[in-house]
Amino acid sequence: MDDKFLRNVDEELQEPPRFGGKPGQRVPAVEPEDVKTVWQIGIDAKANHTGKNVAVGVDLMKGACKPGADIEAVSYRAWFVRAIAQIAPEHLARFTREGQPDDVVFLAAAKVPAEWMGVGIVRQGPPFDVNEFLRLCGEKNETV
Repeated sequence: MDDKFLRNVDEELQEPPRFGGKPGQRVPAVEPEDVKTVWQIGIDAKANHTGKNVAVGVDLMKGACKPGADIEAVSYRAWFVRAIAQIAPEHLARFTREGQPDDVVFLAAAKVPAEWMGVGIVRQGPPFDVNEFLRLCGEKNETV
């Protein structure tokens, strides 16, 4: 192998690939319906592959969401629903019926101010304000 190739590989390894925007930048708000769709795709994938780690292809999510949806922002925000279930399950329970989050949960996930995370950046909590998320869930908003 030539030295130029090795230098390029070395440089690529020093900066890990980014998912979404630049760490610390605001994540754009998205459509609640798209968040719900991507969340459901993840739930279905896990149910169909019990006990295994699964990944969902970007093309599948793009095909299921509205045209032009920012899939990185949508999937990142869909993760917020899982994160809240881990961080504050007793609070999320108020907005859950028969094991499914109410539409207000997806609305909150789609709209809550959030920032992109990055490798090596230490945080004291999730990349969104959990209290604001729960406040948004409690508001009387239009449903998805």
